[in-house]
Amino acid sequence: MQSQVTNEDGASDLVFVLGWGNRHEHENVDWMVRQFADAGYRVHTLQIPVFPDDFGADYLGPVRSYCADLDEFRLAGHSTGGLIAAYLDGAETTTYLSPWWDFPPESKGALFSLVGKLGLDAKFIPSGVGDRRAIGELTTDRQLADIPEKVSPRFVREASRGHRNRPEIDDDAVVFCSLRDQVVSVRAIGEAVDADQVRVYEGGHELFSSRRRDEYVEQLLAAVDGGLDAV
Repeated sequence: MQSQVTNEDGASDLVFVLGWGNRHEHENVDWMVRQFADAGYRVHTLQIPVFPDDFGADYLGPVRSYCADLDEFRLAGHSTGGLIAAYLDGAETTTYLSPWWDFPPESKGALFSLVGKLGLDAKFIPSGVGDRRAIGELTTDRQLADIPEKVSPRFVREASRGHRNRPEIDDDAVVFCSLRDQVVSVRAIGEAVDADQVRVYEGGHELFSSRRRDEYVEQLLAAVDGGLDAV
């Protein structure tokens, strides 16, 4: 895991756990971090490994350890970062951006489940997330180039483990998602939280890569600051 702190003089801490394939240097990630920093937060942006050998050891453990060193913090997680965030305790508020709480239905099936049990590290399963329209209209070529085209059965196994063991979502958390999301299961989001916890945005998987992202910043920052009561 790689961490980066923005706005050292911020009044309070915000931990932002990035999604699978996101990088600190991506322009749209930087845009999102800057929105948080401009709102007065000391932003701790956590970049996770692309290919974990173990969900607990490579994803959850390092993020949980990092948060343990903070006295008080707010938490935001995008995609896989939203899956990791669901396991964390102690945040003042938790805000989810397109959380990856299950694979999209069209990618699942008997063969998919069988392959995921193999645990092989050979990367031959299409990732299915390399399309600009699926990610967002403002997605850059560099972003697309950094998304692996294929993943391994081990990756599927560890992700499935994370999905299967995910704790219940707090009833004061807020989830931002697009009904057009092709990367994560929108149904899983709907089954995990009440309808009043969901804020729908127009775009693809990444709110910060949506051409209409400016329209949602105020509501997103309100959720981060005060949770469900604030939106």
